[in-house]
Formats: sequence, C-alpha cells, structure tokens
Amino acid sequence: MSTGNPPWSLELEPEETWLLGILLDVYQPLVDPGDEVDPDDEVDRTEDLDGPEDGDADDDCFDFWESDLSPTVIDRDHEDPALRRLFPDAYPDDALASAEFRRFTLAGQRRERLDDIAFLRRALDALDEGPLIVQESQIDQWLRVANALRLVLASRLGIVDEITADQAERTAEQDPSDIVHPAYEWLGVLIEILIEVSWGQD
Repeated sequence: MSTGNPPWSLELEPEETWLLGILLDVYQPLVDPGDEVDPDDEVDRTEDLDGPEDGDADDDCFDFWESDLSPTVIDRDHEDPALRRLFPDAYPDDALASAEFRRFTLAGQRRERLDDIAFLRRALDALDEGPLIVQESQIDQWLRVANALRLVLASRLGIVDEITADQAERTAEQDPSDIVHPAYEWLGVLIEILIEVSWGQD
C-alpha cells in the first residue's frame, strides 16, 4: 500500500483477495443470520430503492421494527462466541440492562456492519481489475471489517489473551494444513498497515 497523503493505492495478491472474500462469506451470516451467502450470486440491492412489490402491500410494515425492539433477554452463554465478541454486552454484570441496550442498538450495529461488508465486496471486485484507490474516508471501513474478521477468527482459535494466542500459534506450527491461524496473522498485518498509513500523513 502506498504511503504519504491520501488517496492511497492498495494492491493485494489474488490469493489475498480470495481470502478476504471467503472470510466475508463466514462473517456476513453472523451479522445477518437470515442471509445465506452464496459466493456465486451477485448481490443487487437496487431493487430495494423501488419500494415494495404490489403483492407486499398486505404485509405489516411494523413487523421489522417490532422484531428490532424485542425485549427478550438472551442467554449468551450458549451463543456463538464470535457473536459475543462482535456484539458484546454493554453491561456484562446486568443481563436486563444489556438486553435493554441491545433493543435499541443491535439493529443499527448490524446495518452498519452489513454496509461495511457491501463496501468491501465492491472493493474486492475493483481489486480484480488492478490497484484500488483508497480515500481517507474509507480507511475506517477497511479497519472495521478487518478487525471484525480477526475477532471471528480469534473466537474460532480460542484466542482471548496472550497465553491463548501463544497456544494457538504453537498448535498452528504443528499443523501445516491449518489456514485459520495464518489468516488471523495476515489480518493483523493488514490492520497494522492501514493504521500506519492513516497516521503517516504529512
């Protein structure tokens, strides 16, 4: 990635672009459990701008908001560890307060993450054609997605602190076929590069 003042030029190897695409396919269903990702499908959301079809007129337009504001207290002990990291409790010692907080924030957090995913997918498509121009305003989206992907991989590797990180590294060294830990390490390098570039402006 180029340095200096923005905009910056980003180049990735084909296998790195492929890896990011695979990781997004793992990440997106966690953000939107109702969305089954098919890598062969083209996502076209322009139809959403046209409003509902005629056949949808009888649908309750408040159903979506009602589900967003459900006051259900979730037993997070049995939840995917990746979800607990992506959407942590605001009040770890108060399940009711955390549930109330989630009522009003979870939908917005999910939408922001889905917007970031869509942004990065477009960026990966552009990278297939050559170097990508990254504007200063886009760095945060790259960082948010890269950090989220690394959190998901950390949960799969059981990494919660330096001790478990060392254990995961030793386990990976004993299994040459493992690709999860190398992906975790590569994301760490990518994040470091993005931060250094954004801080290294004149």
